[in-house]
Amino acid sequence: MRRTTRAALTLTAMASTMEGSVCVLASGVTTAPSSYSETITATRRGAAGPTVTFAVTAGSLPPGLAMSTQSATATAITGNPTKTGTFNFTIKATDANLTSTQAYQITITVAGPPDQLVCQPGSNGGFLESGTCVLPDAVAGQPYQGHLLTSHQAGGTLSVVSGTLPPGLSLPAAFTGSGDTIGGTPAQPGVEPGYTFTVQGTGDQGQPLYQVFSITADPNQPLAVVLPGSGSTLVPGTVGQAYAQNFFLSGGAGPFTWAVTAGKLPPGIALQTFSDPRDADNEMAGTPTAAGTYAFTMKVTDYLGQQATQKFTITIQS
Repeated sequence: MRRTTRAALTLTAMASTMEGSVCVLASGVTTAPSSYSETITATRRGAAGPTVTFAVTAGSLPPGLAMSTQSATATAITGNPTKTGTFNFTIKATDANLTSTQAYQITITVAGPPDQLVCQPGSNGGFLESGTCVLPDAVAGQPYQGHLLTSHQAGGTLSVVSGTLPPGLSLPAAFTGSGDTIGGTPAQPGVEPGYTFTVQGTGDQGQPLYQVFSITADPNQPLAVVLPGSGSTLVPGTVGQAYAQNFFLSGGAGPFTWAVTAGKLPPGIALQTFSDPRDADNEMAGTPTAAGTYAFTMKVTDYLGQQATQKFTITIQS
């Protein structure tokens, strides 16, 4: 326990250090769920006396924190901090005969790693890959809208602090908090793996927000299914043995989604996403359980709504 004032009433706090005449209390965080609690106790020299009252007489507590009576000689600063910063304030302790004051300081920060713009698959058509938010493909000569979403009700301007967007595309002027879109029309297709750039914004407590994004600019080509080496007749499988076959495409703009629209896959075989999340359900895999010849139609749909179909046949041997 550290002494913070040497007087008739002595104010003490457990988690504190003295920096000159200021008692620095334990720091707090805003990131939910969070709570803050610090007790300040007034002790007297000599015999016990009347109840001590406490009041903030200068400065202010961090927003979200309040001071309440703990006992006849103690007060507690508790609550959930809502704003970052360093807050200075003075507490005055008084009983019927004695008075003591002490300057305090509390620093509130954001817990964990720096806040980031959030890549939300399903909300913006993108996915997170090794820390990079891969947004939907852009197509040369066609209007583009890729969504930027935030982890807070963010505001402020947006800027690219490293890398570049595809030529012809630009950020929105400022965050609205949701549905913020990259717009424009790409002038020409790019090269793999696309354009990578880091966007900076401002969080709800003034903190900078960052996220690395990537966009591939595709040539303007129609979507088509690319047949495997054996054409529409797939490599045969065998009952009881693992089987896998990928489906391939050309043109269009990712992400892509595959589906069986007619016929059926062999029992024991199902569609799954092989590797790149931009090609959803583009692999049929499993262990066949019944022999026979199976015919089915695959349909692929791209991010812009283009569709292409192809019939396939596979034989499962016993």
